[in-house]
Amino acid sequence: MSSFSVVEFVDEVDSDGCKKVDIIPSEWFHDAERKLCWWPPASLVNVTKAVKEGTPPTSNWILCNVRVMGNAATYANARAKLHQAEYSSDLTDNENGIRKRKPSVKLMTNQLSSHTESSEPSDSDEELPPTPPEQLLNPAARSVASPAARRVASPAARSVASPAARSVASLAAWSVASPTCEAMFSKVLAILEEVKDTQLVHSKMLNALLKQKNGSVTEVPEGVVLPLKTQDDVEALNGKLEDSSLMSAVVAMVADIGGTSVDDATRRMMKFLISPELAVEYNLLGRHGKKKFRDLRLFNVVYEALKKNSLTAKVNLQEAEKALSKWFTGARDRGGLRAARGQNRLTSL
Repeated sequence: MSSFSVVEFVDEVDSDGCKKVDIIPSEWFHDAERKLCWWPPASLVNVTKAVKEGTPPTSNWILCNVRVMGNAATYANARAKLHQAEYSSDLTDNENGIRKRKPSVKLMTNQLSSHTESSEPSDSDEELPPTPPEQLLNPAARSVASPAARRVASPAARSVASPAARSVASLAAWSVASPTCEAMFSKVLAILEEVKDTQLVHSKMLNALLKQKNGSVTEVPEGVVLPLKTQDDVEALNGKLEDSSLMSAVVAMVADIGGTSVDDATRRMMKFLISPELAVEYNLLGRHGKKKFRDLRLFNVVYEALKKNSLTAKVNLQEAEKALSKWFTGARDRGGLRAARGQNRLTSL
């Protein structure tokens, strides 16, 4: 299992004058002294997944100068330390905890003067207490974006904080004052990363749909009725699929159903092709007295459709078989069959 390190990118400074920090798995270090590490290019869609899984670096990755700020055995612990690193110059693993970072004089002066200029005179003669420094300086909000995202963002874009970023910054300041809020803050950051990853997936799906001819989903070919409901329907369609032109049309139609992963696309495609009642009569290899789906041309339809889908185009035969086997395993609980089975048990008592 990979260990993780929170590192400071020595050669990269953001618009606030602070060094950028992020998490890397131990496999990304280039040298034994851990002063150089590999970082994926901006073209990599899911950097978080690559970090969690310790994806091996490739030839197009970037070599960066770094300083290790802390280490963690799990990604969750590394996330907590990443947040702490945003306001600490060093992370320690001893009982004394973290040594706080003292903001630079230039940074403190700029932020304090900016705060003073934006304040309006109060109508009351009562002097208000000074604002705590942790509320004026919210560098923890910068941990919302990964270094890859910050590299591609323009300076102008980084200087404008969105309402969501300001909310996260407020929560960050609160968590500094209240250690009990640390877990909540880490969870919020994890959710934001998931939302970002989901948006990227949806964007790719939308672009794939826009590239299709006429911008519409392929219609069901003439003479094909789906979903299949009986063994006779399966045998009839299996015979028709000997026609290569019909086979291509059915594959294109099923590929248009799409999906965000091999399992998701397989689930959506099979639901479109076969009714729940018919699915329980099959499994992938025909074991336990059931029909063998692997020998049908419908298997080739699903496999070719997965390869046509832009998000599952790299699927191999073994992965397709595994996804189909998993789908058939759950067939007995779909389409209300699980509820009906439970009702039959109650009736028999």
